[in-house]
Amino acid sequence: MLIDQIKIFVKSTIGKKMIVATTGLLFCLFLLAHLANNFVIYSGAENFNFLVSSLEKIKPLIRVAEFLLVLILGGHIYNSITLAITSRKAKGISDQSNINVPNASFSSRTMVYTGSILFIFLIVHLSTFWYTFQASGRHDYYYMVTSESFGFGNILITILYLIAMILLGFHLKHGFNSAIKTLGIGNSAIGKLLGFLSILFWLFVPLGFFSIAFWFGIIKYYGLI
Repeated sequence: MLIDQIKIFVKSTIGKKMIVATTGLLFCLFLLAHLANNFVIYSGAENFNFLVSSLEKIKPLIRVAEFLLVLILGGHIYNSITLAITSRKAKGISDQSNINVPNASFSSRTMVYTGSILFIFLIVHLSTFWYTFQASGRHDYYYMVTSESFGFGNILITILYLIAMILLGFHLKHGFNSAIKTLGIGNSAIGKLLGFLSILFWLFVPLGFFSIAFWFGIIKYYGLI
């Protein structure tokens, strides 16, 4: 039966790699949209507050999107962990995993570690910015992002955010390379195009988030300009 074949494929190593690749790509699209919204903060408090307030009007759709995002992240994290465990248990691991290959890239060797740290960052991020947005009765979202209590006015949050964005760049760089290989499109026109577009995601997207934290948490907060 088709369902049984799907179950077998999902539980297989190649199936898990496909899930990790596709969920990773989907999450990158979310990051791009998220960055586009966050960039509005550069235009001032009024515009940023208006944007976030507008999203409140479509809250049911936002909740559905958040649920799908949780599924995407859950599938990505779970299958990444199971693949890592399987790889380490396998005999001749140094020959089967490029993590321990001497000429492997820095991003590939640190994939597990960057992913773990990013997960911790995600928990902190949700417990500060996201939770505050949901629980607070305030509508001055600009203040929430820049405040000393839970925003970039808190130097510890700013530093964690900056470090996480650097690690995100390394993680996405190797992730895209692995995804292209897993999907078997490395030598195709689509694969080459995706490799070129990956620069947007692993370099410019993390750099965009980094710039926001650096501007509001370092430059503007400490009056360096």
